[in-house]
Amino acid sequence: MAANSKSAAKKGTKQEPPRTRRKVTVKRPNLGPMGKLEDFIPYKLAVVANRVSQSIGRLFETRFNIQVPEWRIMMALYAYGDLVFNEVVERTSMDKARVSRAQRRLVDLKIIESFGDVSDGRKVILSLTAAGAKICEEILPEAAKREAWFLEALDDHEHRQLDVILDKLMKRSLEL
Repeated sequence: MAANSKSAAKKGTKQEPPRTRRKVTVKRPNLGPMGKLEDFIPYKLAVVANRVSQSIGRLFETRFNIQVPEWRIMMALYAYGDLVFNEVVERTSMDKARVSRAQRRLVDLKIIESFGDVSDGRKVILSLTAAGAKICEEILPEAAKREAWFLEALDDHEHRQLDVILDKLMKRSLEL
């Protein structure tokens, strides 16, 4: 018996076997190594995400004259409070140029404020204005209705599974 096993046995704790990563091989004959495009998980995730965003985006544009990138920034600020520009880039998973354009428009619309960090003049802090927070509060119930409509396609068990699976994929995506 190994020393670690003896000490685990003495303490009355169960020693877990080391985790190994399983290698996943995907074979799809119709599109070379990928198979049919419609079966390719990254493709399906991208299409569904775009359709959901476009659906909610139409709501933002028609009712509030804001676009999806602007909405993402607003929601990040609404959820997390004031953020440094680079934190907004990270939390929204948008490139710096897109965040910069959306930021300028949101400042012009007086939905957010942008100011320099007093402790580090190189940093720009973004902050939601009271008007911006009010828009978020008005949009959220409508966005929740849209989300509920999409989720009606799933039963409760599938919904819970989807949530767990997406959490795992989000965590995995941070490793990129």
